[in-house]
Order: sequence, then C-alpha cells, then structure tokens
Amino acid sequence: MTYIDCHVHISDKYFFKRIDDLLLDWNEYNVERIGAVATNLKESQRNLEIAKKYPSIILAGIGRHPWGAHKFNEQELMIFQGVAKNPKVAFIGEVGLDHYHIKEKERWEQQNQVFEHFIEIANNNKKSLMLHLTGAENEIYEILSTSKLNVNFCCHWYSGPEKTLKKLIDLGGYFSINPNFIRSRKHRKVLELVDQTKLLTESDGPVKFQGEQGTPKLMPLLCKEIAKELMIQPDNFAEIVKENYENYLRNYP
Repeated sequence: MTYIDCHVHISDKYFFKRIDDLLLDWNEYNVERIGAVATNLKESQRNLEIAKKYPSIILAGIGRHPWGAHKFNEQELMIFQGVAKNPKVAFIGEVGLDHYHIKEKERWEQQNQVFEHFIEIANNNKKSLMLHLTGAENEIYEILSTSKLNVNFCCHWYSGPEKTLKKLIDLGGYFSINPNFIRSRKHRKVLELVDQTKLLTESDGPVKFQGEQGTPKLMPLLCKEIAKELMIQPDNFAEIVKENYENYLRNYP
C-alpha cells in the first residue's frame, strides 16, 4: 500500500536543507507522490529543482500565497507566466484568498488580483489549482464560478461554511484532508458531503498538529483514520486517493 501527500511545503527552510534525508525517511512509510506547494517565487524555483532531482516522487507546484499578495508585482507576474510553461510544473499552488489571517480589507483586493492572475496562468497552461481559502470561501467560489475555469481545483484544509462547501462540490472541486481531521468537526463534514472520488490527503508540513510535526509520514495513520470514518478498508482508501490524485492532475504527464 502506498500513499499520497498532495500538499507539503518542502521548499520551506525547515525541509529544504535536509530534503535528501527526509525523502529517504518518508519512503520508509511508502509515500509514493508528494505535491510540493510554493508560497512565493523562490520556493517555486526550489520546487522545480527538487522535482528535477526526484521526478518519480516530487510534483512541483508554483505560486504566490495570499499572505504575500501585497509583494506581488508586474515583473513577478511575467516570471511566473514563463515558469508555468516548464513541463515540470505539475500544478499551480498554493494560491487563493485569506480573509481570516489578513484583516486589512485594502489587502483583500490585492489578493483578488493576484489570484485572478494565477487562475489565468492555470487556464493557459492547463495546470490544476491548489487553493488556500481561509475565511474567504464564498469569495473563492464567486471568483471560480465566473472565471471560465477549465482546470481542476483542490480546496486545501477546507474549514468554511457548509453552504459554500456544497457549492464548491457542485463546481467539481477536490478536497484535501489533513491530520487536523481527527479532532475537527468541520473536516468530518467534508468527509460526509464530498464524494470519495474527490478526496485527497495532505500533511501541510511542516505545520504542526497537536504538537506533532506535519510530514508525509503521517499519511498511513491519516488514511487509517479516514477509512474508519468512511467504513472502508485503509488500503482501499489509499488506492482511491491515488486514483483521485491522478484525475486531479489529469493534464500532467
């Protein structure tokens, strides 16, 4: 049985400096594929370096996280437009909106503009989206539903209103579940409402969960807990996630 971690910050300084040793460690837990998300241009370029070195396991994402949208400029946009053409880019992310941690409303419009740029980049290059939508779930829905989106999208760590969850489900969204699910009622609501064919697993490493470092090696336990909730066998759920991830990245070789 092998596992998927679709959302890891491997280019974060906590992981990047020792990525070779970490990948050996994670391999012991049968982690087959890792989606490497980026929060800025530097991390995007690092992801591509790692994906080139480890093409069988690392899938490189590129993007600008909404927390840094105020730093985005025209020059960076042009660079990202070029980088997105690299065949090693598997998806666009982590991109989106955040109205929970970013309280200044003047920065929300900046987030909107940057997000719309990345939707265009994703559409133009047929790259799936990995979305951050904390506190801005309905705004994300409104943008996606009017953007003529022609690629898949995944809602990372969804914890918003049930009403918006249902609307994003109707748009065809995928949803990634992380170890916080074990103690989160909202995560359980995602499991209850989202079809199994749209579920993915993630660690969001190096984020900590109840003091434990989030890493891909948590995927076996996470799959076991989710399978228990869904009343299926863990190996069956792991296979479902693998197939879902392939479908999510349908345009990536």
